[in-house]
Amino acid sequence: MKKWLIGLICLLAGEWAVYAQDKMEIKFRSRALLDATVSGYGKEDVQGYYRVEDFRLGFKALYGKYELKADVGLGGGKVAIKDLLFNYHFPHSVLSLGNTYEPFSMDMLISTADLRFHQSATSVLAFTDSRKLGATWHYYTDACYLATGIYTNNDINKLGSEQKNSFVSTSRAVWRRKNSDCHLIHLGGAFSFRTKDVNQISSPAGSISSDGVTSMFQIPLLEAEIPDMNTQWKGILEFLYTTSRFMIQTEYFYNRMNRTNGQKAYRSHGGYVQGGFLIKGTGFDYDMMYGIPGRPSTSQAIELVARFNYSNLNDKNSEIKGGEEKDLSLGVNFYLNQYLGVKLNGSYVWVGDHCNAFYKKNFFLTQLRLQYIF
Repeated sequence: MKKWLIGLICLLAGEWAVYAQDKMEIKFRSRALLDATVSGYGKEDVQGYYRVEDFRLGFKALYGKYELKADVGLGGGKVAIKDLLFNYHFPHSVLSLGNTYEPFSMDMLISTADLRFHQSATSVLAFTDSRKLGATWHYYTDACYLATGIYTNNDINKLGSEQKNSFVSTSRAVWRRKNSDCHLIHLGGAFSFRTKDVNQISSPAGSISSDGVTSMFQIPLLEAEIPDMNTQWKGILEFLYTTSRFMIQTEYFYNRMNRTNGQKAYRSHGGYVQGGFLIKGTGFDYDMMYGIPGRPSTSQAIELVARFNYSNLNDKNSEIKGGEEKDLSLGVNFYLNQYLGVKLNGSYVWVGDHCNAFYKKNFFLTQLRLQYIF
């Protein structure tokens, strides 16, 4: 299935290039993220972990109002289809068809290379999902962004024996004000609803989990198993403020999973607040078309960053315990040019009740990332 899709992507790129080589713009792109983590947690001596977190190849083709985007990930010894999107552009709106993230959580929508830290906050990883195959309509003006979509509850890599037989509907709304001197205020929220998984031999079951501040450890920090799953709905509130030197970003999540057989619904929640300050460089990127913050606007920049996160997957009423934690991260990001960057940060994690058995006490770790993107 994957080989067939990768072949189709290459064929489409070639056919478009031949058909409209004088009118089409094609940009090939690539990125690599090389990570290293140092921690003494769980070992008698300080231990180091390192790997290629992500290596990706892709292209974007523009032909009039039509746009085709495709990315193939090669990290971790696996080949996976990432974004595979066909976009049609209207005045002030875009219709997107394909495999991508639903419009839920601006931090999950940021390109991995543009994140303030190595990965999104613990709460973001807990309450968002992987890419999904579906359709999204985006509407944007200077004052607002609106999006709504419907998706299968699977990404394109899991169609077949692993697929879930349910659908997801997600909508997002943002009000914003931006002026010419880098000041932006952005206030919004999103709502998502998932239908019950059908055509199952036994009662549907699921899980919610998060790796926490690092994915280098073997098991997730937080993990809740939810038997007898029914429908699910979740919501988010989001806020972003930027100036020429400073930015602050925060999101709060609430999640409810209904259950069958008269069992009590499972509820969980969490959120984060993070900020950045430029000691070199001016301004921060912001995508008006999709309402997404980005990296510093200048190609060479040095950014000091901080983040506090709280996540609670424990629910007394349903008697499901997935763990509770708090974490604080501080770091510095060096953007050498528009292609190369270095990120260094440290995180302290307060381990609460019912986290996975590996996490028995509070811990500290440092992380380093070397990245290129073009």
